[in-house]
Amino acid sequence: MNATPTEPRTGPTQIIQRGVAVALVLIGLAGASGVMAQEARTDGPEGSEVGHGGYPWQNRGQFYVEGMFGAAAVDIEPEGGGADVSQTDLVSGVSVGYLMEDWLSFQAGYGYIGGDQKTSLYSVGVRNLLSYEPINAFLSLDAELYSPDVGDTHFGIAPGVGAEVMLNQHLRAGLRYQRDLIFADDNISIHRFAAHLQLRF
Repeated sequence: MNATPTEPRTGPTQIIQRGVAVALVLIGLAGASGVMAQEARTDGPEGSEVGHGGYPWQNRGQFYVEGMFGAAAVDIEPEGGGADVSQTDLVSGVSVGYLMEDWLSFQAGYGYIGGDQKTSLYSVGVRNLLSYEPINAFLSLDAELYSPDVGDTHFGIAPGVGAEVMLNQHLRAGLRYQRDLIFADDNISIHRFAAHLQLRF
C-alpha cells in the first residue's frame, strides 16, 4: 500500500516567527502614521522653536502608570474538534510606560482574567497617540504571553484602539478595546473592553 502524504505541520517556532514579523510591520506602520501627523501640524507660528508650528510644550520624556478594569470574552475552538468554549470574565491590570515623543510611547504591563479562567497576560508594546486635546485617540500593539493557571503558556499579539479625555496636566481617563490573537494549537481569541485611568509624571 502507498502511504498517504501528509502536509507538514507548522511548529511553534514558525508560529512565533510569523507573529513577531506581523508585530514589527504593524509597529512600523504606527510609527510612520505618527511621523506624518507630527509633520502636518500647523497650529503654531511658522519658524517657531517647535518646528512647523505646534504647541509650545512637549509631552516627550514623561513616564506614566495606567490601571485598567473591564471585561474579557475568551473564545476557544479546540483543535481536535471538540465543543467550542466561550466565556466572559472580569479583567484588570496595570501598565507602566514612557512617552518617547508626544505621539509615541513604549509600555509594559500585566493583566489578569479572573473568574473560572484565571489567566495572566504579560505584555510589552507601543502606543501611537493621536492628540486632539482635550480628547485624544490612540492605536496600540502589544506582544504578549498568555499564561493560564492550568495549561501551557503561549505567545500572542494584541492590537488595540481607544480614546481618552485629559482631566488635567497629569491625569487622563478613557476607554479601550483590544483583540488578543493567541498562537496555539487551539484557536484562542480574546476580546477585551476596559476603562483606564492614566497618571503621568
